[in-house]
Amino acid sequence: MTAWLIDMMIATTALVALVLLIRKPVARMFGSKAAYALWCAPAIRLILPPLPLMPASIATAVGGNAPSYSLIVGSSPTSNGLAVAVIVGGVWLAGAITYLALHWMRHHAFVADALANGRPLHIDGVSYDVVASSRIEGPMATGLIHPLILVPMDFEQRFSPEQQRFALLHEQLHHRRGDIWAAFAALIVASIHWFNPLMHMAVRAFRRDMEAACDASVLASTGADAAPDYAQTILRCAARPAPRSLCALTTIDELKGRLMMLKLNHGPLRRAAGIALAGALALGSVATASAAHEAAAGETQKFVKKIEIHEMRGDKDVVVKKGHGEHAMELGDCPGEKFEADAGTTQVKGKTEQVKFVLCSAKGESLLSALEKAEVDMQKDGHVPADRKDVLLAKIRAKIAELRAKG
Repeated sequence: MTAWLIDMMIATTALVALVLLIRKPVARMFGSKAAYALWCAPAIRLILPPLPLMPASIATAVGGNAPSYSLIVGSSPTSNGLAVAVIVGGVWLAGAITYLALHWMRHHAFVADALANGRPLHIDGVSYDVVASSRIEGPMATGLIHPLILVPMDFEQRFSPEQQRFALLHEQLHHRRGDIWAAFAALIVASIHWFNPLMHMAVRAFRRDMEAACDASVLASTGADAAPDYAQTILRCAARPAPRSLCALTTIDELKGRLMMLKLNHGPLRRAAGIALAGALALGSVATASAAHEAAAGETQKFVKKIEIHEMRGDKDVVVKKGHGEHAMELGDCPGEKFEADAGTTQVKGKTEQVKFVLCSAKGESLLSALEKAEVDMQKDGHVPADRKDVLLAKIRAKIAELRAKG
């Protein structure tokens, strides 16, 4: 699980860096919606669960009654490595919870203060509750469960009827498009990567792209001819930044970029090409997950392997199992008697490598006979390191002696 979490964070960061690099050129060439859609790639990579690893085997057929023994090499974390992982994990979790809690408290305090100093507005054609508040400088949308639109107290006096329509349409679109949930998800991502400054840059860029995409949706419903009037609405709505959990129509730090985007007019083919590009990047994020897990599996094969040697005319089968820990050490049902021996552990490239010998006699064959065959075969086997082979042979011979003594 730890390996997957680290892999996910690294891959997500790489995809975020790529989106930050190409979002502006994509917006200019294909439109704001395409730039906003690019963020699907790191989002998908973030929530992608660990992919299942299927066992891969290279083996020859053997008879059902063939006696066999298996050598299993498994990797396990050292006690020091485990302690470090627990400490690092605890620090990360504490930081994530603290970050999320602070932003939630800021959001709750901001909204509670706005509602306490506000009054409801009943506006025809608006399907969400609207509250005019003296604590609000510009229109904004909030509420995951109870959708709200917050506007300045002098909203009806400061804005012309047309500007009111534009502002309310923009905020309603935030609710209809699910942007409030997207903003909340971005906050979760930032909390997971609280230690990563690149992610905080990404959240700010994501919110700008979200607002610009909402602008594009407004103009798509009102017509491109409304762009100058809509630009005037944006300028009049400029306000100080609000908590990240809210979708404000305009914050001062993003005015220039959004007004520049309103001047661009992309045809349907370009917009479709931009969405296709974002989709390709999203599919690529899945491919990176597959490649990462395959690479991890390849690394695991150096430490987790299962070697089966069957007593049938000297045939030797090698089976490589992709997996971790005790799961990789499980064998199938043994038709005869079973013997296990532990050859101990050694440090290999910072990992503790454990070697375990498991013998399973053929159905109807005595364990003594199977061990005697395994002893001969073990002496010839080249897969087992010499030091551990000596340990295993000593244990096999001790068991043989014990069985012979019992008669």
